[in-house]
Amino acid sequence: MFRKLTGAAIVLTAVTAIMPAQAATGDSLSIPLSASTDIQRQTVAYSCKAKKGASSARLRAVLPEKIVKVSYINAGDISLAVLPVDGKTQVFTNVIAASGAKYVAAEYVWWSKGNDAMFSSEMDASAMLQCHEIKG
Repeated sequence: MFRKLTGAAIVLTAVTAIMPAQAATGDSLSIPLSASTDIQRQTVAYSCKAKKGASSARLRAVLPEKIVKVSYINAGDISLAVLPVDGKTQVFTNVIAASGAKYVAAEYVWWSKGNDAMFSSEMDASAMLQCHEIKG
């Protein structure tokens, strides 16, 4: 369930649960919105496994080892997924997809549908991770 936030801006320091060490530096990003825009945020924990192959194993190494926490932020036409990639907070933006919600940042793709997600790299089509939501 999404949690509704109030305010007229998305402030990405609100994702400190994902990368608390970086949040301590005081860096932030603010996206101005109209005062009437509803902001919703949901944090979901996933367990991700590499498909067979060395490429997928290398891709697996850029995400946290055990649990991948993803913050989904929706505000009007803006939909973001924020997750740690290679030790840094990465902000993914929503793009058109046939089904589910597809987000991209740099070379990476995070594609979620229901309780599952897929993480891949546009640099290596054979590298892919399957992720499943951890309930509880």
